[in-house]
Amino acid sequence: MYSKFPFSRSFILRSLSAVLGVTLLLSSSPAAMAAGEPDSSVQSAAAQSQSTAPAWEASKVYVGGDIVSYEGKLFKAKWWTQGDNPNGALSSTDSPWQHIGSDTGGGTDTTPPSTPPGLASTAQTSSSITLTWNASTDNVGVTQYDIYRNNIKVGFSATTSYTDNGLQADTAYSYTIIAVDAAGNASTASTPLSVKTAVDNGSGGPFLEVGQSRVITDAQVQATWGGIDPNFLPSQAEAAVTAALSKADYEALFPLRIGSSEWHTAAAGKPYYKPNQEDYYSYENLIAAVRDTANIKYKEVYRGGSTWTKQIWRLDKTTKTETLLYEEPEFNAEWNLNKPTTSRIVDFGTFLKEGSETNKKRELAAFLANIAHETGGGWSTAPGGELRWALFFNEEVSYINNSNIGYVQANSDYPAVAGKSYHGRGPIQLSWNYNYGLIGSIIFGDKHVLLQNPEKITQDGKLGFMTAILFWMTPQDPKPSCHDIMVGNYVPTSAQLAKGLVPGFGATIMVINGSFEGNKDESDIRVGRRVGHYLDITSRAGVDVTGEKVNTLGMQPF
Repeated sequence: MYSKFPFSRSFILRSLSAVLGVTLLLSSSPAAMAAGEPDSSVQSAAAQSQSTAPAWEASKVYVGGDIVSYEGKLFKAKWWTQGDNPNGALSSTDSPWQHIGSDTGGGTDTTPPSTPPGLASTAQTSSSITLTWNASTDNVGVTQYDIYRNNIKVGFSATTSYTDNGLQADTAYSYTIIAVDAAGNASTASTPLSVKTAVDNGSGGPFLEVGQSRVITDAQVQATWGGIDPNFLPSQAEAAVTAALSKADYEALFPLRIGSSEWHTAAAGKPYYKPNQEDYYSYENLIAAVRDTANIKYKEVYRGGSTWTKQIWRLDKTTKTETLLYEEPEFNAEWNLNKPTTSRIVDFGTFLKEGSETNKKRELAAFLANIAHETGGGWSTAPGGELRWALFFNEEVSYINNSNIGYVQANSDYPAVAGKSYHGRGPIQLSWNYNYGLIGSIIFGDKHVLLQNPEKITQDGKLGFMTAILFWMTPQDPKPSCHDIMVGNYVPTSAQLAKGLVPGFGATIMVINGSFEGNKDESDIRVGRRVGHYLDITSRAGVDVTGEKVNTLGMQPF
């Protein structure tokens, strides 16, 4: 991409000089060009001119070196200018004017400001330190404070606070502050303050407690989350789904989905019937789920190469808020802190948006085929054929319309709530309280949402689809994610190849239920139904899967 302004400012100024026949003066000090910062090289000239500097006139042409008075302040032209208000120099380095002092109407201000008191640090991350101090006093007025780190000026501030970025983790720095007035008089340095940056805990910031959140900068998002890819945003969800499968084809494939008019006709009078059930697996709910999961990134951070010493993080792309969801007790133990960290990041926005157009269609077909099997049951005389009986349930039948409680296990991280059942719910049949807690924390940033209200999954079709997408997208060592298998990211190891594990729809079956459905062809009723749905959906989507390994025959569990 070409720059809007392909020439440097010095080139433009030299050109103006030739055209106008004037001499343009540029400061040799970049620091002196900072907004509102007096240039010490012109202090004496400014002082000598304070009583004689002419008032600025909007219609007059000024060239580099001209000094004017405006609203009680003195300004020096940096180059040719006409009509540019000198006060612009107080807020922008692009102004043709440079603020050089106060117009006292005669005489010279030689009184420096008082020493800035109360220097303190209010926040530290692994790459930044925030400083605050109390205001200095001056006979005319303080215009800025210069910030020195280890005796080197690193910036200035017009207020009494400053954040120093780009620092090294777990490192001590010494800071002093010097106040400067409009005439360029500088105070003595403040009392030095030694501050240490936080230890890098794998996410570029200080330690958080599990469940705590913080907003991070764009630079931190880039450094610790790999940035936010514009190709994987929530706004692209609808286009991604419709490109992979039209609404008409979706509804033709799943006419008996729970809550549809056909479902109400077929289910009426049955023990599992819900008379007020709405269209849970609607096409619109699928799109909404793809949209909302695309706003989330997920990260596992490992300490010292161990997959058991880890943290789990969540990033909200829109607000740039990261939340620590889980942490092993030993992760930040003193004996462990010096070990390096490695990260694995999952961008849920890549669902249906990664790989070739054909692979995107294959991914949606594989996703729908697997959840169709999980939520159907093999009704051979179903209207339209057995494959139409899919997405028929949104929870385990034995728990519908009763008070049965199941799938509860003692877990200190994700404790079950008394009286709540964590049986299989949603298209992927999410089960057990610890899975409800973890998935809830990824979706909502709060593990308590689904632990306290597990029934929300059956009440909200979008939420149900979201639980399935998160499962689909997240690797489970040593298993790859189903997403990576279908879009071409999965490369089997030699050990996996020895187990017959190769990319294709069959490998997704092994991820989901390999212990029970491994080493089976279509004669196995479970594998046969999954494969039947996959071939049915890909055929309708116009995708040829000839040669793809669609069953699990010859495959052993990961």
